[in-house]
Amino acid sequence: MKLIDTISWLMGRVQRSLFPHLNQCLPTPLTEQEERLVSILELVQVERYVPKNITNYRYPGRKPLDRQALARAFVVKAYYRLATTSDLRRALLSAMNLRRICGFIHADDVPSESTFSRAFNEFAAGILGNRVHDALVETYLSQELVGHISRDSTAIRGREKPA
Repeated sequence: MKLIDTISWLMGRVQRSLFPHLNQCLPTPLTEQEERLVSILELVQVERYVPKNITNYRYPGRKPLDRQALARAFVVKAYYRLATTSDLRRALLSAMNLRRICGFIHADDVPSESTFSRAFNEFAAGILGNRVHDALVETYLSQELVGHISRDSTAIRGREKPA
């Protein structure tokens, strides 16, 4: 299925079934920006590329938190163009809809800045963004021919006189 067909099918499905359901479940209706975020999360499905449970955690101390909610928060940080992790945490604590879209039910469920930083470092080391991008390209554009034109406007020194 072509990307444009998939997006239009997905948007129809999301607008008809998911948004009304979310508006019933959430205390306040979704804003336009939150609806767009839900659409992006539904299309990208970043949680498919992050393990849900860490079963063989062999280090001492507390087991790591659910990485799927943190991965959705990683997408939120990029979509909302939040510069710092503290800005992301502040946004999640203040906006209940945003917090629930990510998967944090209560304000107490939102992790600390250091937990976010450790998870984001794991995502960067495991090249999560590249894996998601490669999967999207493979899924939606593998049958397409993508053309582009590169033009170089660099000055080239040439001889003044013919040889």
